[in-house]
Amino acid sequence: MQIHGAHGYLVSQFLSPLHNQRTDQWGGSLENRMRFVLEIYQGMRKTLGNDFPISIKLNSADFQKGGFTEEESMQVVKTLAESGMDLIEISGGTYEAPEMTGVTRKKSTIEREAYFTEYCEKVRSLTKTPIMLTGGFRTLAGMESALEKKSCHLIGLGRALALNPNFPNELLNGENTVSGVKQLTTGIKAVDKLFPLEITWYTHQIHRIGEGKKPDPEASVIASVFHTIVSIGLHGLKRVRAK
Repeated sequence: MQIHGAHGYLVSQFLSPLHNQRTDQWGGSLENRMRFVLEIYQGMRKTLGNDFPISIKLNSADFQKGGFTEEESMQVVKTLAESGMDLIEISGGTYEAPEMTGVTRKKSTIEREAYFTEYCEKVRSLTKTPIMLTGGFRTLAGMESALEKKSCHLIGLGRALALNPNFPNELLNGENTVSGVKQLTTGIKAVDKLFPLEITWYTHQIHRIGEGKKPDPEASVIASVFHTIVSIGLHGLKRVRAK
């Protein structure tokens, strides 16, 4: 079972000094801000027992000014590891600063594929708890390189599975498979900036799989935006900013 503590969801909001403006025991210092996730974990452990595997998806940082920093993230990793967390999955960003989608990538990041490799290499020296690295992996060579260099213990995949659910099996069979994940665009800069394309388009692919259909890598990006607007309304697609 995994706690989602990244990408601006509730646990991530408690950890972020930008979003968490509380003045009681749940806000202010990092110790207070991480109290929420610790109590969630401790409650799960008490209910599920010591042998039940529990993990957390955690931001390396949220990449927002005044937000959750890399240094704070490392302290949270240490605290959770010491509390008995079985696995820590590393990601980063929020839907306002979507680093987890690879929107801003340095040349070195492109070469190594994974977005948060440097952070994982730092945090591995702080704990013996297994670390999963997710975000950016597209090839078997890239994944094997990360494991051989001990950047992480496990590889996490997301959008690659929405395009090819059999991707892990092909990799494990040694096939030279390359994920078809690529940067999405409607061809209209204003629309690209306004709407979270990586959410709408890949959600459409997941719905196809759920309906027993095959993913459609050539599906129209702008059509997925309109389909989502019809489904949840324009307001549901707007990025929500911290005030």
